[in-house]
Amino acid sequence: MKRIYFGDNLQVMSERDSERVDIICTDPPFNSGVYYNVFLPNSKAQVTAFKDIWIWDDAAIENRDYVRNQAERYGCYPEAYQNLERCLQGYDFVLDNAATGWQGATRAYMAFMGPRIVEMHRLLKPTGSIYLHCDATMSHYLKVMMDAVFGQANFHNEIIWSYRRWSGKSKRYQRMHDCILFYTKGADYTWNEPMEPKAESSPKYRQYKVIDAETGQMQNRIDTSTVVDTTRMRDVWELSRMGPASKERLGYPTQKPRKLYERMIHASSNEEDIVLDPFCGCGTTLDAAEALNRQWSGIDITIFALEPVQRRLLEQHQLRPGRDYEIFGYPTNLQEAKKLSRDHKRPHDFERWAVTRLGLEPTPASGDRGIDGVLPTLKWDPRKMEQAPVNVVAQVKSNGYSVSAIRDFRTAMRDKNADIGVFIALDGGNPTPRMREQQEAEGTIEHNGKQYYRLQFWSVDDEYFNNPESVNRSVQLPWRIEPAYKLDRGF
Repeated sequence: MKRIYFGDNLQVMSERDSERVDIICTDPPFNSGVYYNVFLPNSKAQVTAFKDIWIWDDAAIENRDYVRNQAERYGCYPEAYQNLERCLQGYDFVLDNAATGWQGATRAYMAFMGPRIVEMHRLLKPTGSIYLHCDATMSHYLKVMMDAVFGQANFHNEIIWSYRRWSGKSKRYQRMHDCILFYTKGADYTWNEPMEPKAESSPKYRQYKVIDAETGQMQNRIDTSTVVDTTRMRDVWELSRMGPASKERLGYPTQKPRKLYERMIHASSNEEDIVLDPFCGCGTTLDAAEALNRQWSGIDITIFALEPVQRRLLEQHQLRPGRDYEIFGYPTNLQEAKKLSRDHKRPHDFERWAVTRLGLEPTPASGDRGIDGVLPTLKWDPRKMEQAPVNVVAQVKSNGYSVSAIRDFRTAMRDKNADIGVFIALDGGNPTPRMREQQEAEGTIEHNGKQYYRLQFWSVDDEYFNNPESVNRSVQLPWRIEPAYKLDRGF
């Protein structure tokens, strides 16, 4: 079982059977108050991958209502939700029921994390473990919540990941560590004793005690035939962060080194065990799990996690989607495409999904003057006897075609100096005669001796999902569009 789910991890986890996961290693948002950006593939453009900024808003209130409703329903893991509800009520009191400032942000963050921690507890096997990665901003709040859900008796370590990095000047000690909270679901859990090199000052040989036959006193003995170079691992891990030149770096915000997660997975699981990361991001946990011969599942809500995860699994382990693992949560039929286009929790994801079907890159901000996807490529200019740039752009509309929208798109094409523009409509049907008139008015462009319409149309419809190759009949670009592998339904 190797799977990647895209969507709200609370929904994904709540649909899975209980007690199926051996270990959870996850790196959720930290309530850092930061927008995290990611570089687009083969581009210097940045887009916001996700925001770690929390406010007490309707979404936070919905999370609290969800916890309260789950706590009051019997037969739906009520005890854990009841414990969580009491914990959140305590935080309401401590944070003065604030709806603004850092107190309001903290209440919103804890309302978000709470039900997800309960679902992680439900999914773990009785012998399972969880490693929750956080920092000093929220670690103490999360520790109390984890105690409420998992039980304080099942807390084992606050692991300190110590590292060095460049730091600016400020009137405080340099912040150069993260916290990892290690809990288990019960007292009987999987444990493979991790070891580390002994300190230079530690004894080199094995020591033992014996009773002297003459004096009857206990004496120390040293076995010089046995060299002791390792000792049980401490809860302070000194591992380097990834530098800018690291081969492991994917350009994804908050990426952590694989070695850090290999250490957790090795200690608390065995080969073929199931590893889950509900905030998988660019796939560090999945990469580490595959390297250690575990089964794995990852969940993430942002489309920009898909490309680095796929690239990482291919380059590191030669794994391909559809053949070696499954991807769920992106449209596999027209109904799911329409659902994604209406999902307010994933704004612009349908537009981003659609333009990537053509091999284009999503723009840094969807709705950027009507342009949702771009890709500069090259063509041969026979007059200058050199390569010349070809600028391809796209716009996506989920409400079908309209002549006025196409007219506006032509204006945006000229503003962007686009050579080719593709107007993408969700279930738009065939282009009308008036749309063809607009296409003819835009004319054509020559590339390698072939003429291409400057204005083209593509309808995301049933035909595409039944035969992804059909996109090459609707759209002709200076490259062949590689159809996406057709996946099974996700849910």
